[in-house]
Amino acid sequence: MNPSPIKSFSIYGLFGTSDVHIPFDENIKILVGENGLGKTQVLNLLYYTLTQNFLKLYDFHFDKLVLQFSKSDTVEIHKEDMKYHMNANRSAMVWNIGFSERLRSSLRDDEEYQYPDLDIKEYIHPTLNNTKIKIQFGISGKDILYFPTFRRVEEDLHNLGYDEQDERLNKEDTVIQFGMDDVSKKFASIENKIDSLLKEGFAKISSEILSQLVKGFSETDNRWLDTIDQNALEIILARVGKQLPEEDKTAMRAIVADKKETNPSLMYFLKKLLEIYDTQKALDNSVKQFRDVCNKYLVGKQLFYDESAIKIFVKSDITDAAIELKYLSSGEKQIISMFAKIYLAEEGQRFIVLFDEPELSLSMPWQKQLLPDMINSTKCDFLLAVTHSPFIFDNELDRYAVGLSEYITRSKQVAA
Repeated sequence: MNPSPIKSFSIYGLFGTSDVHIPFDENIKILVGENGLGKTQVLNLLYYTLTQNFLKLYDFHFDKLVLQFSKSDTVEIHKEDMKYHMNANRSAMVWNIGFSERLRSSLRDDEEYQYPDLDIKEYIHPTLNNTKIKIQFGISGKDILYFPTFRRVEEDLHNLGYDEQDERLNKEDTVIQFGMDDVSKKFASIENKIDSLLKEGFAKISSEILSQLVKGFSETDNRWLDTIDQNALEIILARVGKQLPEEDKTAMRAIVADKKETNPSLMYFLKKLLEIYDTQKALDNSVKQFRDVCNKYLVGKQLFYDESAIKIFVKSDITDAAIELKYLSSGEKQIISMFAKIYLAEEGQRFIVLFDEPELSLSMPWQKQLLPDMINSTKCDFLLAVTHSPFIFDNELDRYAVGLSEYITRSKQVAA
C-alpha cells in the first residue's frame, strides 16, 4: 500500500443539495459514474483547491470545502468567506489569482477601473492567504498535472481570448496542437541539454589532458575496460563527431576490443568520454522510457530516439521518413502529450495527477493501458481519475475503482 499525500477531500453543499466525502487511503483512486453525476465538478473543485485558484472556486456552487493532508494541517474554504472577500476586493484580486486574458484585456479598456498599465499590487485576504500557505505546504515538492477533457480545453482557450467562432476552435486537432507545441519544445530542450553536457565535458577533457601531458599519465587498471558497453562507446564517439579524428576513434575501439592499453593518452581520453556519457545517462534513460511507452500505442509508426545524433522524432514504419507531430491522429497526440509531461519531466520532479475522462479519443486497448503506464513512470505520488468507461480500470488498477455515488449523501441543510 502506497500512502497518499492527501487524506481526504470533502465538498459540502455541492449544487446546494449534496455532500461529497472522498477518502484517499492509498495514492490512487478512480471515481466511476455516469454523465451528470458531478464527476468533473468534483475533480475541478479539487484541482482549483490544490492550485489555490480561489477565483475559479468562487464560480462553483458549494458551501464549504475541506482538504485534509496526511502530514499537515487540514484546510477549510467557506464560500461565504470568499463571497465577502470577492465583493470587497475583486478588482485587485483577479489579477493575482487567476483571471483569463480576455478579462484582463477588458480591464485595460474599462474606464471604471483605470488600470492602463496593469500595475495591480498583489493582495489576498488574510484568511485566504493562510489557506494558500497551508495548501502549498501540503503539496510541497509536487507539481499538479491536470488532464481535462477536450471540451474543457476548448473552454479554457475561449477564456484566454479565442473566439468560439474562430475556425481554429472548430477542429479538435487544432486545440490538441497547443499541447504538441509544448512536446516539440520539450524534445528540443532535451536534445540541447544533452548536446551542452557533451560540449562542456569535451572542453573540460581538452583542458585536463594538457595538464596530464605535462605531468605524465598515471598507470590505470585495465580491468575497467571489461565494463565498457560497446553500444555506449559507439554512441559517445558519434556524438563527439568531428571533434575527434577518425583514426583516434578507431584506436579507441581497438583498445576496448583488445582489452589492452596501447596509448596512455587515448586511454585517458576514452575514460573521460565515457564519464561524459554517464552524466547524460539519466536524460537518455528518460527519453528511452518515454519512447518505449509511446510505442505501445502507435500504429504504423514509432517514436524514435537517435542516440548518436541526439534527435527525438516520430517516423513511419513503411518509409522510415520522419513524421511531423501535427500529422498524428488526435488520440496519438493526446498520448504523446500526456506521457511527455510525466516521463520527460525534470529529474526528481513529482506529480499529483488529475484525470478527467481519460477514455476520450482513446480506443479500448489504449484505455486499459493508459493509467497503469502513468503509474509505472514512478513519478506519480497521487493519481485521481474520473470516468464512465469500465475499460479504464479493466487492469491491475481495478481495486482502486469506486462508484462516486458511494461518496455522495444528501446535504443536511439543503439550500433553498
